[in-house]
Amino acid sequence: MWRAIVMTVLLVAKPMGASATESCPVEHARYTMMDGSKFSAGFRAIPKTPDWLSDVAFFVHSGETDRTFWFLFDAGSGRHIYMHSTTDATKPGWRPPAPDGGERPLGQMLYLAANADLAFSLKLPASEQPAPTYVLLPDLPDVMWYRVPEPRESTPLAFFKLTGCAS
Repeated sequence: MWRAIVMTVLLVAKPMGASATESCPVEHARYTMMDGSKFSAGFRAIPKTPDWLSDVAFFVHSGETDRTFWFLFDAGSGRHIYMHSTTDATKPGWRPPAPDGGERPLGQMLYLAANADLAFSLKLPASEQPAPTYVLLPDLPDVMWYRVPEPRESTPLAFFKLTGCAS
């Protein structure tokens, strides 16, 4: 199903013009879900550890319930990038969990990132890299409906588009 969504976007997407978001570093990137729902997302720099290859976390925020869900990146030995759920990375004293253990409130899900031309990248996101223009989380609707504690989050399957660069 997510492949059909990607193909639809490829057919109707217009190239973005030059903007301040094109040079936004990953750790400052902020996104809005393109379907008009109240979901937003973004990256945040986290402490670099030998256990995790990326020094950024990703969050998804629900404007409906005002809850924020946090994820860490893992490429493993496969060609896909996955995000592992973690606890709130903004809490004082938060540390990344051990990669083979620790709290994983929502499990894991696939992460897809694309540039303005909708070319997908297989690179792990890292601070000081240019932020992707689009992020697609194909597993997000199932993760938010079946794994989030009540109230459930009804999340559409749609691209997140880069809409801001926080300082």
